[in-house]
Amino acid sequence: MLKIMMSSMRIMMLMIPVFFRKRIKAGPLGRKRLQTGKFHPTIDMNLDNLLTCMKYCGTCPSYPGNNMEALFCASGVSSNNITENGCNCVSCPLYEQCSQNSSVYFCKNGSCTGKEDDTSECTGKDNNNAYLNKFIGENLSEEESYITINDDKILDVKIDFIGDKVVETKSNIPILTASLESGIEHTHVCGGRARCSTCRVIVTDGIEHCRPRNEKEQALAKIKGFSSDVRLACQTTVGNDISIRRLVLDEEDIAVAINEGRSKLNDAGREIEATILFSDIRSFTSFSENSLPYDIVHILNRYFDTLGDDIDSFDGYIDKYMGDGIMAIFGLDQNSTESPAFQAVSAGLKMLQSLKDFNEYLESRFDHKFNIGIGIHTGKVIVGNLGYRKKKEFTAIGDTVNTASRIESLNKKAGTSMLVSEQTFLQTKDKFVWKQKFKSKVKGKELPIIIYEPEVP
Repeated sequence: MLKIMMSSMRIMMLMIPVFFRKRIKAGPLGRKRLQTGKFHPTIDMNLDNLLTCMKYCGTCPSYPGNNMEALFCASGVSSNNITENGCNCVSCPLYEQCSQNSSVYFCKNGSCTGKEDDTSECTGKDNNNAYLNKFIGENLSEEESYITINDDKILDVKIDFIGDKVVETKSNIPILTASLESGIEHTHVCGGRARCSTCRVIVTDGIEHCRPRNEKEQALAKIKGFSSDVRLACQTTVGNDISIRRLVLDEEDIAVAINEGRSKLNDAGREIEATILFSDIRSFTSFSENSLPYDIVHILNRYFDTLGDDIDSFDGYIDKYMGDGIMAIFGLDQNSTESPAFQAVSAGLKMLQSLKDFNEYLESRFDHKFNIGIGIHTGKVIVGNLGYRKKKEFTAIGDTVNTASRIESLNKKAGTSMLVSEQTFLQTKDKFVWKQKFKSKVKGKELPIIIYEPEVP
């Protein structure tokens, strides 16, 4: 109902001539709000600006709620509840009217600081982010490789917009300008000023022909967590033919693109070489059926703490808990000297050793023992922040993750505690003692896979 009312109100306001819309104050903006906002950059909230805010309602990170009075936090502190994530004005549709400082960062209390220097509670920083930052920090940034382009000579170039058309243009014309002039409906919410990133493209062929990022693009790419092949069309020019694909195509894409970078963790996905470890408790059901809820939670937390230390000691990142299961990623910390495969196998063997001491405690208190299965696989994974915009989580996805999970489940059939894939074995065969070699079919694979069982010291 609220959406219908707001839509109807917007239509009515659009019927008012622009000349008058720019001169009529927006009704919800009162004197108190103007007074509150006078000590930091504000805008004159007329009907025309209000229409802009309403258009991007739900995508602009300045927007704190569904109440119409909260549509413009840049004009003062809202009386509504605001999630303490701050608002990144780099992507606010009215940013240019608000401030000329590209690093401006409003928090819910109305103060204004540089985003990179802000350590207040308004950033929404928590222990989970601190834990992840330990592993990735700036590690996920990639080195860019470019050829030297002669800027003194303007060249004829072709840009293949995959799924659209091939555009003939000049080497001094930004990609966005070339696409718009050729009739491609290329999204650019901020008007091509490196504010919103909605004009982003991925270069599928010819990244070496792109000129290096300028200062504006570098700043936004850092906030958004772009890999080297994702470029802002409004800022990028090329010195030779390239192939690209537009990444923001509709309103949902716009919402996702603008909301990226609200935390200090990179949002954009990228591919890395990693080793995935899955572990699962084999005898947990019988324990939970005969234990009190408090005891179940207490024992699980103690178990996760014990085995989590083993994973952490070999630079593994605990990605998630799945009931009594654990998924860990090795290879995020690029400062580690050992290979992710070695780290994962070492962590798995240590987990099995630690389980012996844990079971002594479990037997003495609950007359029960845990058996676990561990599966490890090495390969390419895609990492990034995934999920509903109010609850995104950093994770890894891809065939490597699925295969590691399948290998873990084979332990029950094979009567083993730990199995690794051939890819992991080949990188670690000289560093551990090995017992058995298996060939087995797994779900999702047409051909059988080869797996190995390491000997537990």
